[in-house]
Amino acid sequence: MVGLDRDGNRPSMGADTAMDQTPETAEIADFLRQHPPFGGLCDHEIAALIRAMEIRYYRRGSVITHAGEDNAWFSIVRSGAVELRLGGSDLNARLGEAGCFGYPSLLRGGHAQNEAAALEDALVYRVAKPAFLELVRTNADFRAFFEIDEAARLRRAVESMRIANGSGAEEALGAHADLGSLIRRRTLVSGTPGMKICEAAKLMTEHDVSTLPVRVGDKLVGIVTDKDLRRRALGTGLDLESPLHTIMTSDPVTAVIETPILTALITMAERHIHHLPVTEADGTIVSVISSNDILSQLGSNALHIAKAIGAAGDSAAVAQAAAKLPHALTGMVGAGVDADHVSRYVSTIGENAHRRLLQLGEAVLGPPPVPYALVCFGSLARSEQALGSDQDNGFIFAPEYDAQRHDPYFAQLARHLCDGLAAAGYRYCPGNIMATNPAYRRTASDWERTFRGWIESPDPQAILESTIFFDMRAIAGDDRLVEALRSAVFAAAAKNSIFLSFVARSAAATRVPLGFFRNFLLHEDANEGRVLDLKTHAIAPIVDIGRTHALARNLTAANTAERLRAAARTGSLDDDAASDLIACFEFVRDVRFRHQAEQIARGEAPSNNLDPAALSRFDREHLRDAFRLIRDQMGRLRSEFAGGLG
Repeated sequence: MVGLDRDGNRPSMGADTAMDQTPETAEIADFLRQHPPFGGLCDHEIAALIRAMEIRYYRRGSVITHAGEDNAWFSIVRSGAVELRLGGSDLNARLGEAGCFGYPSLLRGGHAQNEAAALEDALVYRVAKPAFLELVRTNADFRAFFEIDEAARLRRAVESMRIANGSGAEEALGAHADLGSLIRRRTLVSGTPGMKICEAAKLMTEHDVSTLPVRVGDKLVGIVTDKDLRRRALGTGLDLESPLHTIMTSDPVTAVIETPILTALITMAERHIHHLPVTEADGTIVSVISSNDILSQLGSNALHIAKAIGAAGDSAAVAQAAAKLPHALTGMVGAGVDADHVSRYVSTIGENAHRRLLQLGEAVLGPPPVPYALVCFGSLARSEQALGSDQDNGFIFAPEYDAQRHDPYFAQLARHLCDGLAAAGYRYCPGNIMATNPAYRRTASDWERTFRGWIESPDPQAILESTIFFDMRAIAGDDRLVEALRSAVFAAAAKNSIFLSFVARSAAATRVPLGFFRNFLLHEDANEGRVLDLKTHAIAPIVDIGRTHALARNLTAANTAERLRAAARTGSLDDDAASDLIACFEFVRDVRFRHQAEQIARGEAPSNNLDPAALSRFDREHLRDAFRLIRDQMGRLRSEFAGGLG
């Protein structure tokens, strides 16, 4: 860079300097156009910024702006790195090339809250306050970029990614349409509970439909399918003069007409159903949607995977069906499907695999000798799985369980389950939190004693190792065993402030990689080298915050976003904080799924680790926003529950 004086500073470029007069001004303009929000400015606006600009060089360690001073500059890092310290002491952010600082004090008209110091030798473009404020006044997009907070930027970023990622595929797949777009406006063929079975069969044949909603007036009371006619009537020799209600499925799962197609897909995959009645908000039945209707709209194999797992005759067939999941994920990501729906879908396939393998094991071993439940922990319990997840599961037994008599059966069942899951792509848990481990095959009372030990006699290491168990959900078997355990455990946790303080300290101990762009706080992976671990440093902290509030307020939700919303409703978390964290959670998971889709396309195994150098500037800047918000909320968590201790 030319034009610096002997002290390393360049005077203001002057009011008469035109953008096309010197190679230097042209180079500055080219640099600005490469980075948001300057890329959206016209030549005249960029020229105005450059005319009001001075170029300053700062040696490593020198202070650019002192906290508390009257700041007069909007600053842009041209090269090097700058560190912002809140109040002059607490790390707030680290900025690299094109990072901007100094604007909050200009916008609010107060003193600078951050001390800005050169972390490395840095070249900084400084724009005089009047020119910056004039551009803020006259350019709405420029103003919005700097005036909105980090969470709002993240929400806008997520929405812009939906548009960019879809780029035509979204419209073709109809990924964001609702069920109303699938409904063919024609007369609804339906029956009544008292209609004879033979009459219903004739009606279905005449109208060539495979599903017959059963209603009283406009209200749906049941549903009958071709399968019901075969299995419940013809297959059992039932008198075909019998009333239809004897073979119908009462109170079937329904969806309102405004339900997104993706939500309907996940519902059908979860419930193993192939027909979904659609109603108005008041319950009036309007149509029945089939899995084929959704498949033809989405043009993907998403539902086929769930159907194939449900029909699998052995563990190998389950693995063969689950092997198609990566391809389905890349299709959903490419269509601009949001991270929450992708994650819920991936989790649904995982649940289906668990259930089917358990059914196949019981078919070989015989019926279980005592009632039990298969419980899952961690991301699957929260419906937040990504590709490459490991197993976290166990068995909970009814009181009549006797280890000596019954455990040989359940040990074999556990081996069938966990080996089958491993073959289907779900890794054995490195910590051995699996039903194959006798420690995780217990009666409900034994499980409760273990939880109460963690709660009543907490220590940091035990808390660190046990938090995953507080995300629990029944996948198969007697879910009442899991619900009773969960209710007792969360009630005890909510009453124990010492335990909650340990949980909060553990959650707040995560080091947020605010400076990851300089290989700061990167994870050394044996196979991938120095990488940013999105799960550990971005996703897990938000999960921890949601879990802490759920334990403190005895909230029933397991899903992180649902926990955060529930925490806001109960006053445990303010509305803005909940919205901020949900925006962070959506963005970082979206980055992870796009990264995994790219890995799959390259033929690599999907992981949570990425090379920061491969990030786009868009992702890099918004990840910084996310990390700052996460750090702020972890500080609040520490203050509220852990007495301000780290």
